[in-house]
Amino acid sequence: MLTPRQARYVFLPVMLAAMSALVGVALVVVQQGLAAGPDEFWMLAWVLAFVLALPGAMLLLPVVSALMSSLTRRETVPMAGETIPTTGQWSR
Repeated sequence: MLTPRQARYVFLPVMLAAMSALVGVALVVVQQGLAAGPDEFWMLAWVLAFVLALPGAMLLLPVVSALMSSLTRRETVPMAGETIPTTGQWSR
């Protein structure tokens, strides 16, 4: 299990790896667009940005956040507003 501090350090490399995979797919499509010609390339680049990159980033961010949340150890300090019983007190 990771501490919250460690999870913050792990989040960035995991997100970078996921986005790199997405960019790799995009580069293959862009290469095919360049082979077709400059007009098709620019049309393909805009379509690719809105159809693949934006939704991909919007889907990857919550998935990676949920993964990091599941691997993060919960704090043992109660939430604000709760009292911690002192010695000799019983919770009922």
